[in-house]
Amino acid sequence: MEKKNEFLIPVSGLALGSHTFEYEIDNDFFAGMDYSEVQQGKVSVKVDIDRQETMLTLHFDLNGSVRVPCDRCADEFDQHIESQQDFFLKLGTENAEESDDVAVVSPDLSEYDIRPLVYEYIILAIPMHRVHPEGQCNPAVIEMLNREEAPAEEEETDTIDPRWAALKDIDLNDK
Repeated sequence: MEKKNEFLIPVSGLALGSHTFEYEIDNDFFAGMDYSEVQQGKVSVKVDIDRQETMLTLHFDLNGSVRVPCDRCADEFDQHIESQQDFFLKLGTENAEESDDVAVVSPDLSEYDIRPLVYEYIILAIPMHRVHPEGQCNPAVIEMLNREEAPAEEEETDTIDPRWAALKDIDLNDK
């Protein structure tokens, strides 16, 4: 028996006004996403939908944590994420994606799958620089990174490339 997709929100049957849907994202959600960079996490997602005659406004509020590798020591840790995003579904004649946050769907469409949006907003909420809180990195790795190796002594030469030697004799104050 196939499990019903809980991320399908009604479109045509949704009454005018405000509606709220809440989801608890866990490891099963990430396992269902192909090639996901995140495999573990726990994120609460609240979707407030304002249904109007010709448009649905979806306001996503995400709060939780995902397991990611630390950029400094490579050990995994739970990165806190928090995000608020808006998405607009316009009702029109042809299905199309107008921009990253606007899609046009048929008014006869019965359901719209928000699973890809939830995943995208979780990934976008992860900071670009992912590091443990101060003092929680793997101490062995940090010690290796902090070791100072003696810099190799380089020979300093005062020789000037002969092609540029003539520039040395130019007097910039001479007019």
